[in-house]
Amino acid sequence: MFDLHPLTDESLREAQALAAKLFPWENEHQDALAAAVAGPDAAGFLAARGLKSVRVWCVMEEGRVVGLASLYDYRVAPDEVWLAWFGLAPEVRGQGLGSKFLDRIIAVARREEKSVLRLWTTIEDEYATALQLYARRGFRPEIQPALPGEHWQTVVLSLALKGGLSRPWRGGMNGMHLCGRVVPAAA
Repeated sequence: MFDLHPLTDESLREAQALAAKLFPWENEHQDALAAAVAGPDAAGFLAARGLKSVRVWCVMEEGRVVGLASLYDYRVAPDEVWLAWFGLAPEVRGQGLGSKFLDRIIAVARREEKSVLRLWTTIEDEYATALQLYARRGFRPEIQPALPGEHWQTVVLSLALKGGLSRPWRGGMNGMHLCGRVVPAAA
């Protein structure tokens, strides 16, 4: 078994370092993780992204952060929750920890009585194992159109939390962008 803890001020720097290692092409996770522990000081981050809240959990092993998961609640979709910055340190992968961790996060979303858990990722070889994990848990894919400058395929994955099939996402956030998905800088 593993220890799962909400992100705290004490674990923030270590969690940010792991996020930088797992997602080196992106930096929004640094602000998102900080917002999760900032309380009222997170208002600007949340407002700029149309979020009601961002929450982060850490997988702890031998006193160190070896995994992360965030749940984002968008104001325009109160019955949904989005999984972001989900990942494990390379040295703890391949032991079934990712499956157990994802199951715990799914259970959190169900306890909160959300109807859909969604996430976005890309379809690239380095994410094949994660995509298989999501498929085994019942997430359904929707391929997204590329943003200007993107050279990869983005997919939104959705899991119905109350049985049946989740309603399609189809970019349905009234023009809000997905946190962490930004238009690449022109080359």
